[in-house]
Amino acid sequence: MDGNKPVSPEVLRTDLALELEHVKHDLQSAESKIMQLELALLNSRDFAIGASAEAGQTPIVRQMYIESQRQLIDATTHIANHIDHIRRLEEHVRDLSSLHPVNRDLQTQLEKLRSSPTWIIGRIFMTPIRILKRLVR
Repeated sequence: MDGNKPVSPEVLRTDLALELEHVKHDLQSAESKIMQLELALLNSRDFAIGASAEAGQTPIVRQMYIESQRQLIDATTHIANHIDHIRRLEEHVRDLSSLHPVNRDLQTQLEKLRSSPTWIIGRIFMTPIRILKRLVR
């Protein structure tokens, strides 16, 4: 016939399987290269967009910087006012603690005054007059 030797189906099947594996490997390599190129394209596009935005937004960035500086100054003033207020409150607490014995002494004197006979008699006579004054009003 034409001189070709007949090939068994088993040999053909293994040859086709090997060729299929090579084609799959080549396809994966090509897909990997495509993904790398797409990633590089996206990165360069993002860089271009960022550079364009940065160049166009310089006044906005400057305005944001000025605003943040103003907020920092306001916050610093606010903190300084709080620290001063805390210092004043601590002074008042110290003053109150030093007045505690004086207040206790005055409370004792007031209790002695209210338990005195003069106070009790005055209260007995003045209670009806106080009631009449309230009724008149």
